[in-house]
Parts: sequence; C-alpha cells; structure tokens
Amino acid sequence: MAVVIFFAGASVASFATLAAYRLPRGLSVVRPGSLCPLCGKPLGLWAKIPVVSYLALRGRCAMCGGPIGVRHLVAELGLGAAAVYLFWAFPASSALARFVLVSALLVCSLVDYDWRLIPNAVTMPGMVVGVAAGSWMMPEVGWKESLIGLGVGAGVLYLTGEAYRLVRRREGVGLGDVFLTGMAGAFLGWRGAFFTLVAGSLLGTLFGLIFAFARAPQPGSEETAETAVPASGSSTPSAASILGTELPFGPFLSLAAGWYALFGPLMGAKGLWQ
Repeated sequence: MAVVIFFAGASVASFATLAAYRLPRGLSVVRPGSLCPLCGKPLGLWAKIPVVSYLALRGRCAMCGGPIGVRHLVAELGLGAAAVYLFWAFPASSALARFVLVSALLVCSLVDYDWRLIPNAVTMPGMVVGVAAGSWMMPEVGWKESLIGLGVGAGVLYLTGEAYRLVRRREGVGLGDVFLTGMAGAFLGWRGAFFTLVAGSLLGTLFGLIFAFARAPQPGSEETAETAVPASGSSTPSAASILGTELPFGPFLSLAAGWYALFGPLMGAKGLWQ
C-alpha cells in the first residue's frame, strides 16, 4: 500500500510540474498530453512513470536526448514521500485534504520561482476548497477555524504589504502572496496561517540576507573597481542594498505551510500552542 501511495503522490507531482510550466504560459494543463519541452514530441506511456523513467533515462528525453531538469525528480520524490507520510499519520480524509494543499503549494512555488508570480488559478479555488476541506474533511480544523485562518492568512499579509508600500513607496507584498497565505489558512486554520506567516517571513529574511551578502562585490573585482569607494569604505552590502534584495516570497511561504500541513499536530494544537 505504501508503494501504491508513493507512486500516486509522485504522479501528482509530475502533473504539478506540468501545470507549473503551462499555467504562466496560458496553456491548457489537460491537452495536449505530456510533451518534451525541448523537442515538443509527446512522451510515451513508459516515459511517464514517475521517478523510474527519470532514473532509467538518466534525466534525458528519450526522443531528443535533451536534459530534463532535476526538479522533476525532486518533486516526484518529495510529494511521493509526503503522500506516504500523510496517509500513515492522519485519517484518510484529513490526509487527502493536506495532500491537496501540499500539491497546490508545489505548483505555486515553482511558478513563483520561475516567473515571480503566483497563479490565481490555483490559489483562488484553493481558498474555497480549503474552507470546504476544513469543514468536512478535517475535523481537527473545523469550519470556524478555517474561515478565521483564511482571514488571518490573507488579512495580516495584506495589511503588512500596505504598510510597507506606504513607508517604502513601492510594493513589498503581492496579492499572489496574500491569496497563498489565505489558502494555507483555509486548510490549516488560524494556527497554520500564523505559523506560515512567521516561519515564511523568517525563512525569506534569512535567505535574503544570505543572497545579498553572497552577491557582494569582492575587493579587486571589476564590479568593485567600477563602483570604487573611499579607502575607509567597505565592499559589504549596505543596509539599503540588503533591504532592496528581491526574492520570490511564495516558496518560503509554501515551505512553511507545507511543513505545518505535515507536522502541525506535533507542534500545533496538541503541542506548541498548549
């Protein structure tokens, strides 16, 4: 049963990567079937077996030999393992609802990483599905917490973004991020929404700082020579350059929400919050 569930989850991951490729391009996620993005030829049935086909073909298209991104393998392994864990740790209905959320978060993360946008085609229906799932499939959440989570997730981030815009005179939080946290809150309740906001912000800040310092021009480099500073100056990025570092926020929010969807009962209402 674990093997069946794993490959079912990996198959959903394969569809999720396809959707992440097609949605921002305005393409149908249903027709045509799976194609090689390089040569455009349809994949044979045997080439659609998740994980196995990637390993057997050594990460290359069977028709043109072009490389297939390792993200496909990572997504299939990750979502397959998540499916097994969820159905082992939760009742079937709650496990299914949480798996739907994690799958949607995967699509949003991939699209935001590539395009710096989060597809409303996923998050808008996701908020409705989240409230329905919280009401009927996740008794540990319930409809009241689901609605509160939707409001907390979307409302707090929206107000934070508006405050940032008033202070910095530019957009700091996109509506895509707002809808994403609203979807997470609808599935996970207000505790999950709060965890998503806090943990996602901390992760984003941490990686933003690492990215900013990693991009700092080194002494003696051409970039440093072109932007020479006085002898007392430093090549360390200034506070303004660090604050101006732009990274997609969606993957960090998705990682936090996905973590809570998987391990929330261990650290949420039955643990950390009591």
